[in-house]
Amino acid sequence: MINRDWKFYKGKSSNAFSPEFDDSEWESISIPHTWNNIDGQDGTIGGKSIKDTDYFRGDCWYRKKVFFEKEDEEKQIYLRFQGVNIQTQLYVNGAFVGSHKGGYTAFSFDITEFLNFGSENLIAVMVNNEYTEEIAPLTADFTFYGGIYRETELIKKNKIHFSFGEYATRGIKITTPTVTDKKAECRISAVIENNTDYEKTLNIISRIEKNNLFAENPYIEQTDFEKYNTDFDEFENCKDKEITILPNSKQEIGFSFEIENPHLWNGRKDPFLYRATLEISENGNVIDKISDTMGLRYFEIDGENGFYLNGKSCNLRGVSRHQDREGIGNAITEHEHNEDFALIYNMGANSIRLAHYPQAEYFYRLCDYYGIIVWAEIPVVDLIGGSGAYENPNDERKEFFKTTKSQLKEMIHQNYNHPSIVCWGIQNEIMAKYDDVMRPFTQELHNIAKAEDKYRYTTMATNHGAASEWKSDLIAWNVYPGWYGMSRKQLGWFMDKNRFNRPTGISEYGAGGNHNQHKLKPKRPKHNGQWHPEEYQTISHEAFLKSIEKRKYLWCTYVWNMFDFGSDGRNEGGRPGMNDKGLVSFDRKTKKDSYYLYQSNWSKNPMVHITSKRLEARKRKTFFKVYSNGSTVTLYINGRKFKTISSESCRQRGIFIFKAVKLSKGRNEIKAIADCSGREIADTAVFIG
Repeated sequence: MINRDWKFYKGKSSNAFSPEFDDSEWESISIPHTWNNIDGQDGTIGGKSIKDTDYFRGDCWYRKKVFFEKEDEEKQIYLRFQGVNIQTQLYVNGAFVGSHKGGYTAFSFDITEFLNFGSENLIAVMVNNEYTEEIAPLTADFTFYGGIYRETELIKKNKIHFSFGEYATRGIKITTPTVTDKKAECRISAVIENNTDYEKTLNIISRIEKNNLFAENPYIEQTDFEKYNTDFDEFENCKDKEITILPNSKQEIGFSFEIENPHLWNGRKDPFLYRATLEISENGNVIDKISDTMGLRYFEIDGENGFYLNGKSCNLRGVSRHQDREGIGNAITEHEHNEDFALIYNMGANSIRLAHYPQAEYFYRLCDYYGIIVWAEIPVVDLIGGSGAYENPNDERKEFFKTTKSQLKEMIHQNYNHPSIVCWGIQNEIMAKYDDVMRPFTQELHNIAKAEDKYRYTTMATNHGAASEWKSDLIAWNVYPGWYGMSRKQLGWFMDKNRFNRPTGISEYGAGGNHNQHKLKPKRPKHNGQWHPEEYQTISHEAFLKSIEKRKYLWCTYVWNMFDFGSDGRNEGGRPGMNDKGLVSFDRKTKKDSYYLYQSNWSKNPMVHITSKRLEARKRKTFFKVYSNGSTVTLYINGRKFKTISSESCRQRGIFIFKAVKLSKGRNEIKAIADCSGREIADTAVFIG
């Protein structure tokens, strides 16, 4: 990684790529970095159009000097960016190396020929995040933070090595064409580059073995599985072959394996992983080695009965995630990823929709290791760039098609090995007015996805019926009863009435909620108003859960959103520049009551939570609502037992309501104790009567 000691300048510069340019007055920064972590979240102007926002969108420059040893001259040197938003131009020692369009996938450049060995070299990067009709997304309900906001890698390889390929992959491809309980077929492949002037005879070794590494997340309270499974016998399957590769050429290599009685990757219950390795050796010396984890699983989706994992019903119940953080924007590190993932995992979700763009490879890896099933998608949101018919687009639309297809291919190739991913999303809420374009374009995107990966589904998210004629294997609704229309109790009615001609799920549902605004019995607020009491969000999710539980055909349901997120065009709920539909606050410090509702329904870990704690002032005669996955909950008022309620007597799972509670004047200490399989779990709160 080369993430430290960069210089940064916000604005245009005519010769910042030049080694002679003086950057001594520039800001010193580290990567990940964004220039919109503050102005992209303040909502100063407001307005729904991305063009109406006022955060800085334009050119910015990054510069760094790197010393290369003389012996590095025998290496192949690559610069790999994990994420830069939205357009990038790379210069090395004043020479233009290449460019990349698209803000959410990795890309790499071979910079060997541009380097001076035995001396210092200048790396200069121009990044631009301004509006363009050529690159998705054009406009959306989230901030497009500019910058080199994911890590940057400097990779040194021998002249003979495994290739990153056209799409900046890690080099190894793992395909599992057939998986059953009794047998799994697996193919391990890669492309070898020989960048020498000599023909080479090489020995290639491929190995599959038990994965003994683990992505430890310090914020995970308790897993549903044994982290270090010692019951499973050590496994290793190894093959090798000798090849001859011509000078300055590339050659594909592949190995096929059969694994009898495979240990399956089984979601949260048992996310077992193998490790696949490829190795190049010449005359007994290893000159390159790559490896990745792999999971063996099979899945299918039925229009009536939903999602099946390894032959067993496992409907996907989870959340959507935006990656940004208050005061940080998109420039987050493994620390923030771990914290986000743990909040989702500890809540009990079994799936995540990573919206509305490919997210950090580290986050996909966490999903692999902990058994969370993933809907991954490209950032095709709201609008199609340019103009003209699909068959006769203008130049901007032609480029939009090109960059969108490139983003899809990059996403698939870079994330192909992740067993957690089951579907590729190809669009979100593209407007119905683009129907004539989207019919052929979604067919093209679907065909590309199938050509690159025939073993996963394609899917899309929509908020209108025209998408029924757009091509994908699966589809899901973005629908907000009780917030943007209808009653909160009409989610089930809407879904029953609007099932598509293919397996149908819910890609987004939710309601706003400011955890600093409270009303014990709230009326429906205005979605674009400044009053978004947390309690309305809570009762909305209670109604949503009730509807979802009755409908097995819903192959997926995803809360919008797990976290409050930056949307500089918004000004509502008492918080400009933010969408407040999250179950957790923007800074991740506050779990809203709705979070605990889902935890009481989804998590196996014992829990109990008294709701509306932040509404301390109460009438003397009141009620209390408690969320728990226990068999009983007992409420105590100022040390005295008030009542015990059993889960069987509750009108809805996980919700215990204590009515006609009389408080003393002044301070009242409330305690709720849940019996969770013989283990007592308590939660406390203080209210003023």
